Amino acid sequence: MWIDPFEELRSLERRMNRLFEELLGEQRQTLLPMRAPEVRQPFADIIDTGKEIKVTVELPGVDKENIQINATETSLEIKAEVKREEEEKRGDYVRKERSYSVFQRSFSLPAEVDPSKAKATYKNGVLEITLPKIKEEKKTSIKVE
Repeated sequence: MWIDPFEELRSLERRMNRLFEELLGEQRQTLLPMRAPEVRQPFADIIDTGKEIKVTVELPGVDKENIQINATETSLEIKAEVKREEEEKRGDYVRKERSYSVFQRSFSLPAEVDPSKAKATYKNGVLEITLPKIKEEKKTSIKVE
């Protein structure tokens, strides 16, 4: 039987979180240190139309200037960052919050493409990439005898 060597640490972390929650309630968020940015894998669709590969990726809240796309003949890599800063002032009270998220996804493409002729558009949180194929596949019907 395999025993997870880190289970004890996770159990301790859960107990400490419960203790902080009971003692501090909502104030807990402002007193604990910031966590490392979360890397998310966005939802994506890959469609082979015969002449090209179309990739649609959901990147909500991202500015198009913060999207990086790298393509080769056989793969596609997408990385996007979301940075937010919020400030609230009331009398002597100032509250500042910052958040940072990263979307990252890599794909092996179902066919070879020409990355130099790829086109990308971004609208309403949806990135669409069109990659023309190097060789168009020709289908042949085979009659069953």
